Amino acid sequence: MSQLIQTQRSKAAAPIKQGWLAKLELGFAPIANKTRLTLNKSIGPLRVQRPFHPELGAPDCCHVYLLHPPGGLVAGDTLLMNVECLEGSKVVLTTPASGKLYRSNLARQEQCQQQRFHLQDSSSLEWLPPETIIFNGAQGRLDSHFMLQGDAQLIAWEITCLGRKASDEDFDHGELMQSIKVYREQRPLLIENTRIDNAQTAANPAALAGKHVYACMLATVDKLDEQAQKQLLEELREQLACPDIGITLVRGLVILRYLGDNAETVREEFEAAWAVIRPRTLGHAAVRPRIWNT
Repeated sequence: MSQLIQTQRSKAAAPIKQGWLAKLELGFAPIANKTRLTLNKSIGPLRVQRPFHPELGAPDCCHVYLLHPPGGLVAGDTLLMNVECLEGSKVVLTTPASGKLYRSNLARQEQCQQQRFHLQDSSSLEWLPPETIIFNGAQGRLDSHFMLQGDAQLIAWEITCLGRKASDEDFDHGELMQSIKVYREQRPLLIENTRIDNAQTAANPAALAGKHVYACMLATVDKLDEQAQKQLLEELREQLACPDIGITLVRGLVILRYLGDNAETVREEFEAAWAVIRPRTLGHAAVRPRIWNT
């Protein structure tokens, strides 16, 4: 009994850690026939590499790689990112490595990553990050919100791994709250909230059914007519070999969902889907970011 009381006291007295607060504001605009990075304001350990234009078929498209030198979030850390794509800009955003939410502390402080993307009329954004790994004991909050105006176009994916199967580490305690929202002209196209608060929730057949990798890919296709949208869905179903991926069309959004145990597989399948979707919606072939080859 005394040992239990001592444990409870130690938890109650768990120190509150002062974590990193990192902010990044990016702005893009078309200048001299190319999309340029016109705003790059950062606070804390969140940066971007020098932007470049590697696509011969779309020389105006700007590729930017996000860098987070600590490599992951620990207890008390907060990452805030705001991206503004002005009218006519074309942007590809990705990162060189997977994101990580490490084990929190006894005070169960949150590790937060909040991302806001604003797309003005006639702009396009491709948000293509590698997977995010949620370590056992993490207290994560991930929010990605996309606000579209006019006929702005979006292709985005997010891949989430609970625990580290390669290291025989399950996600049996901790919490993850995840939000993905897409609006066009303040009209909601998708509002999705996910909460995983224990191993039982993850194992529930109505939740993750014991799987540890889940992912979502989004693409706006409302510029295409109804027949073209149907043809795109048919081509995606023919091209994608993974039976764990479902494809739906909702409010002008093609949505691909994966539930399984292999992050590498879902990345390969999402890349294949991107190669099909991009020419139809953005008018040029998919060009794999160079950073993925390192």
